[in-house]
Amino acid sequence: MSDYYFSAQIGDEKTLCLAPLSDRRIDMSGQSISDPSGYFLYEQRGSGDMAEVEILAHLLSEDAAFRLRELLGLR
Repeated sequence: MSDYYFSAQIGDEKTLCLAPLSDRRIDMSGQSISDPSGYFLYEQRGSGDMAEVEILAHLLSEDAAFRLRELLGLR
């Protein structure tokens, strides 16, 4: 699976992202992820090392990621 990254600004310092998760982003979320493969829909507040990440959904296929990208209008 190729790594694609889609996002959209949804507020001041807030971005909705659809992408694979790096170990760093998982650490930033503070959430426990048993299977880090596939794509994740997540909200990022802020930027850099101080950003907060909230994981909203886990997508297991590239097709599902592209379909959600269309539904949400992510670029």
